[in-house]
Amino acid sequence: MTIKFEIKDQLAKLLATEDLVVEHKKVLTASFNVNTRVLVLPMWEKASNNVYDMLVGHEVGHALFTPNVDIASFKAPSSYINVIEDARIEKLIKRKFPGLCKSFFRGYWELHEQDFFEVQGLDSEDITLIDRINLHYKGSNDMVFADDEKVFVERTGKTETFEEVCELAEEIHAFMKEQKEKREQEKIDDTDFDMGSEMSNDIQNGSGESTGEDVEESEEEGEGESSHPLFDEEQQTGGGTSISVEDLMGGDHFEEPDIDEAVTDTNLSKNLIDNLLDLQSNRMETTYLSVPSVNTKTVVVPSQDVWDYFDRKTAELEAEETHYYNYQSLEYSSNEYETFKQSAKKEVNYLVKEFECRKSATAYARSTTARTGVLDTSKLHTYKFNEDLFKKITVLPEGKNHGLIFILDWSGSMNFVLKDTVKQLLNLVWFCKKVKIPFNVYAFTNEWYRNCDDGRILQKPYGELIHQDFVDHELRVSDQFNLLNMISSDSSIREFEQHCKNLFCLVENTQSSYNYPRLSLSGTPLNEAIVSLHTLIPEFKSKYKVEKLNTIILTDGESQSMSYNKSYVDRHTGETHNGTYSVSSYSNALRDRKLGRTYNMKNDWTGLTQVLLQNISEKFADVNFIGIRLLTGSDARRFISNSTNYDYDTTDKLMKIWKKQKSIALDNTGYKKYFGMSSTALSNDNTFEVQEDATKSQIKRAFSKSLNAKKLNKKILSQFMELIA
Repeated sequence: MTIKFEIKDQLAKLLATEDLVVEHKKVLTASFNVNTRVLVLPMWEKASNNVYDMLVGHEVGHALFTPNVDIASFKAPSSYINVIEDARIEKLIKRKFPGLCKSFFRGYWELHEQDFFEVQGLDSEDITLIDRINLHYKGSNDMVFADDEKVFVERTGKTETFEEVCELAEEIHAFMKEQKEKREQEKIDDTDFDMGSEMSNDIQNGSGESTGEDVEESEEEGEGESSHPLFDEEQQTGGGTSISVEDLMGGDHFEEPDIDEAVTDTNLSKNLIDNLLDLQSNRMETTYLSVPSVNTKTVVVPSQDVWDYFDRKTAELEAEETHYYNYQSLEYSSNEYETFKQSAKKEVNYLVKEFECRKSATAYARSTTARTGVLDTSKLHTYKFNEDLFKKITVLPEGKNHGLIFILDWSGSMNFVLKDTVKQLLNLVWFCKKVKIPFNVYAFTNEWYRNCDDGRILQKPYGELIHQDFVDHELRVSDQFNLLNMISSDSSIREFEQHCKNLFCLVENTQSSYNYPRLSLSGTPLNEAIVSLHTLIPEFKSKYKVEKLNTIILTDGESQSMSYNKSYVDRHTGETHNGTYSVSSYSNALRDRKLGRTYNMKNDWTGLTQVLLQNISEKFADVNFIGIRLLTGSDARRFISNSTNYDYDTTDKLMKIWKKQKSIALDNTGYKKYFGMSSTALSNDNTFEVQEDATKSQIKRAFSKSLNAKKLNKKILSQFMELIA
């Protein structure tokens, strides 16, 4: 049977009913850090589910009810305190969750059956009081207690505070010490009595008579050694049985068990390690990673820097007689932009109308009705049977301040859909500008400083990071990663218009990295972009006083891999260095200590992106995270299959919707909603144009094509507005 540690994580967190982080590690004993609220559990791989549930409940009980104190500072032995504290916290956790009673009963029954306490074959009187108390409260019904011992058993079950536990442990230890001293004295008294009787009998029988001459003679024979008959190997007279030191002190029967230790507590701890832990297991221990706080001043490239570089490179390209591959002149690109802007006005106006309608409808749904205190004369004639004769007014709550952050995929794979994606982006940007919603457009890239040609590349000593401080087990944001601030609502009207045109013209020339090296398409650092949002979002909300923020990520595929920080020791020099390891779904999990959540990845390819989105959605619960992905026909099935975790029946149903509508809106992807849109359908011209001599069938096809394109755009835009309004 394989233990599913993720399920036990959830069990521990549900039992704790608080912000608790659970880690399963290859450690020998459980531990709980009261400051970080991290509960570390050993990987009890050989335990049954009953035993594992019992152990989890036990450790959560300690996490909830045991204070952070050093028990070594108390007078009582630590194992005594452990025994009584175990009884107390198990009582409290079972009181809080009565359903655990069965788990504790079955779990301890299995441990008794396997003799984890190592008491099989021993009678109750051979076991110390503290061990019998331990066994009694861990499910054994075979323990027998004397009347003066029953008091301590009852008090153990009634302890409610840790102070009571320590006080009782000291009293039990003192009682056991006193009992031991009494037994030892009784043994000595009994031995003295027996010795006195034996010597008396020897004297009466003549065997004990001696003279000075006899003593002197025996001393000569023994060369000065003592020859008292009680210590000789054979008695000098009478041929009686010899008496050893052991016989004098009571022999084996006099040996007392160690009362300074609860042996059953030690045995249980030892056997949990020996019998439940598989120390030779090849199962990888989970390494828990956290999201770093990045420096947005180094991550974000200001729009002024971006477009200054663009203008300079454009001037160089325009001045050359021969250009690099597929270069489109500024004049040609500008004309294309003006044509597109003119055609997009209807869609932008449609967005504005949808936004205002939905915002008004939402406000009306939250409206309240209040009396004005002014009589309604139209109701005066109903005064005999109507008590409400006052005018009423509908009170609408004040609208919320909206904001949008756009993250644009600036990777090489976007080459074939980038133009269509930017067109949709510009529609949304123009909409934001028209309704006065603050926004920022960022494009993620790995090329800005990699291809730096003006000497401004950031420099730091080897081992130091540019965008973050080095912290062990934090995700690492590459030094080459940047967010290019393409367009911002802070720009003036003239700058805003110029930046929109520049973006459109730049897209026309992204097929060759030689045209604009620092702005060329790069890898896909989507994960780094999501990590950066943890810092960007609070800064944006603080700056613009935004109450309702929407973050929109426009991409065509999955993120590239990511690393995390991990220090290591050089085996030759013994020095500690800062290094990196690749994130893997097999051995890593994302942890957010503030939320008390741990996120396990399903796979290496998209797993980290999904858990990053899930984490940031929970951390910023008031922010909508929306994905927009433009797809070619061949990519649609892979995109949908990944979102359904390759459930073929569900995938086939969604594919039917895709083929019919050329769009799909997916849930359970990490995003609030993930829109998949056909790049081919969106790139189709939705204007109705036919030649003068067109036939009826040609006119019909052109009209149908125009309606379908408009229908697709309006359907997607309507769903989009529903989310952000």
